Amino acid sequence: MAKNSLKDIAIRSSKLEFGGHIAAQAIRLISNLILSRLLFPEAFGLSALVSILIVGMAMLSDVGVEQSVIQNPRGDDIHFLNTAWVLHISRGLMIWLGACVISWPMAKVYGEPQLVYLLPVSALGVVVGGFASTSLFTLRRRLEVATLTWIELGSQLVSVVAIGVWAYWYPSVWALVAGGLIGTIFKTVASHRIDVGYRNRFEWDPSANASIMSFGKWILASTALSFVSSQSDRLVLGYYMGVATLGVYNIAMFLSEAVGSAVGKITTGVLYPVFSRIQRESPQRMREIYYRTRFRIDIISLIPIGALFILSGPIVHFLYDARYWEAGWMMQLLCIRVAMGIVLGPMETCLFSMGHTRYGLYRNIGKTFWTLSGIPIAYFLYGIKGVVWVIALSEIPVLIILWIPFSRIGLLRPSREIIAVLIFGIGLLLGLAIDSLSTYVTPYIHHRLR
Repeated sequence: MAKNSLKDIAIRSSKLEFGGHIAAQAIRLISNLILSRLLFPEAFGLSALVSILIVGMAMLSDVGVEQSVIQNPRGDDIHFLNTAWVLHISRGLMIWLGACVISWPMAKVYGEPQLVYLLPVSALGVVVGGFASTSLFTLRRRLEVATLTWIELGSQLVSVVAIGVWAYWYPSVWALVAGGLIGTIFKTVASHRIDVGYRNRFEWDPSANASIMSFGKWILASTALSFVSSQSDRLVLGYYMGVATLGVYNIAMFLSEAVGSAVGKITTGVLYPVFSRIQRESPQRMREIYYRTRFRIDIISLIPIGALFILSGPIVHFLYDARYWEAGWMMQLLCIRVAMGIVLGPMETCLFSMGHTRYGLYRNIGKTFWTLSGIPIAYFLYGIKGVVWVIALSEIPVLIILWIPFSRIGLLRPSREIIAVLIFGIGLLLGLAIDSLSTYVTPYIHHRLR
């Protein structure tokens, strides 16, 4: 594919990913604000706990099926795709069985009897999602983002409407569980309606399975550790502080990751296929394209994150009632982690596209050690604030681990990394300017309205 053609596709796909994600986040925020009036912090906490446990089992069984389809030269081979589909279905069934097994012990550990039923029912969504067509992976491989964006938005809208209706008539955590399941059903059905030139059927190709497993051996270990490093904070908070505090913390996580998750979508949905193609066709151009892409991402993401760091408290006080105001300072600290993740995510993806998947494992080993050793000490000494500080700085070991191989293969440009820090600083100044302006403008508006 010609250089300009690939560049145009990447830019268009990035715009679609970013626009779709902004729309999805807007829908999620509106839903969150409405539900915070209909439900209570404990419901959000229980839902978050269920999600963490199911995501944990998913990460403990992730062999990188989607990544294999995107990266592998056989990714368009129907035998390879059907085998990937069977693996996906099998994984979903295993996760559901795991949820059934751990539901009673988890209910005892957290003192929440509802978990006995919530976990198995919620895990049905993973079973349904496992039957989704590999057409979703094929579209990602081909960088046909528009269709994926519409399916994601449609699924989210269906889920939000279902949650809202249920919560209005029967306000409980079951509204969140049922709405999520209904949204997954919509997405799975829609995936089989997409015309990508094939239809999945049950088939087993031993060579395809061997290829997927070989590629995914590092991913499996990496994602298992990633679960510990990224979710242990919420497990600890849920155990020590109760599900109400966990619900507040979850809102802080959602708000702080609004921009970072958009970059994550672009990184996995656009940059990974683009970098993989560049690695196959012209690897000598990787450094040039990497930093050119990074500059655009840093501009559109680090400035808003810097501003969000300053404005976290006022935003939470404006959007939520007093039950959720503790999320303000949590959100501010978590913006540090998000900013570092924005810088390091594309770097890991670049290494990943070059076949260096083991660095994802090393990254998570470092992060896991930081988290598991830091959280208990911080909680003992400083309570919940200490835990949040540990999580906010959890990308520090990742920085060290990824910079070493990136430098070794000749891709690292330290002066360019300093520019990212300066861009974040611009965001901080913007946030201070907005905060100062609001200090003067708000009293004036109140005076005029009297």
